[in-house]
Amino acid sequence: KGSPQSIIKMATKYTRVSLRVPGWAKGGMIIEASAAGKKFKVQIPEHLHPGQYFTVRVPSGGAEDGKELKHSVVSPEVTFNLEPNIFVGNDKFFKEVKSCGDWCDLSTCCCPYVKFSGKDKSIVLTHKCCCLPCCCPFEASSLEPGAGKKPKVVGTLQPAGCFDQNCTAVFCPCCYTGPKMQAKFVGTDGDIKYMLKSHIKCCQYLCVCLAFCSPCFRCVRFCCTDTQYTKYEQNVYGNDLNDETVYAKVIYTDRMICPCIPDERVQIRIEPLEGKTISEEDLILLSSFPTLISGYTTCEFALPLGLPGGYLSALPTPCGIAQVDDANNIQSQHLTIQESLQSRRAEDMF
Repeated sequence: KGSPQSIIKMATKYTRVSLRVPGWAKGGMIIEASAAGKKFKVQIPEHLHPGQYFTVRVPSGGAEDGKELKHSVVSPEVTFNLEPNIFVGNDKFFKEVKSCGDWCDLSTCCCPYVKFSGKDKSIVLTHKCCCLPCCCPFEASSLEPGAGKKPKVVGTLQPAGCFDQNCTAVFCPCCYTGPKMQAKFVGTDGDIKYMLKSHIKCCQYLCVCLAFCSPCFRCVRFCCTDTQYTKYEQNVYGNDLNDETVYAKVIYTDRMICPCIPDERVQIRIEPLEGKTISEEDLILLSSFPTLISGYTTCEFALPLGLPGGYLSALPTPCGIAQVDDANNIQSQHLTIQESLQSRRAEDMF
């Protein structure tokens, strides 16, 4: 008799790929997807609806083109994403933790920076000189992987200057009504690409005194209604101060925890307006604004953001006072938790 043959099966390594159910699909359908440059087919679990996610196991070497992956759907799991991250399109970037050497590097004391790393490249946000917080801009750049490569500057975020405003707003501000630039996104050529601006109207702040009643309004909303969520939409305009064309919206989602403390900000998103196309470099440039106001970069940019006259005082964000938010071209809407979830689910569908 011959000796028995030993069959050794090499363990196959898998990569977990998260997929989203398309808006036109339903549970049980077979859809095409791609991972590691290879296309494959997978069946959507029966219980899922459009916009929901599910995870599949794909061989690390890539699936065979056009092959259906059977029994590859991973069982549902619970995940809490608590780390600061940025999504630019479909790319996800995580904030890098600085080492002791980075914190002790004296060359970065005057020009602090923060870095968000992704799979194929990184986003770097640098302040050019924290000793002059109002005069020096924040520079946004992308960095490709590889030793010796320099960041590619995509633009800067700057507060508005006197020469950016209309003449009446500079020389006779008490009598001026109209648009007023608050912050500008400048390209590498030095020209303005986008801006945030307010709109000054006659006697628009006469009702600000009602802000003293804000705690009472918050208590009523917290105790007598279910609208503990607030959705804010802030307009992003083009390079012409007098042009009212909106190119994108900064969308905030806030949650009221208690009437006596500030609301918790749970999400900031920049969404191009329907019919408007914004390049990936411009999205990276625009991402500098929510990065600065998110609170995740306070340690790195404590001086340029926190000093009197710093950027936090110049960048307009929702405050909850209707008259002030309206002047800053910020619209608000109170939502219940069900309405907030439905709104986010609808925005995730495609």
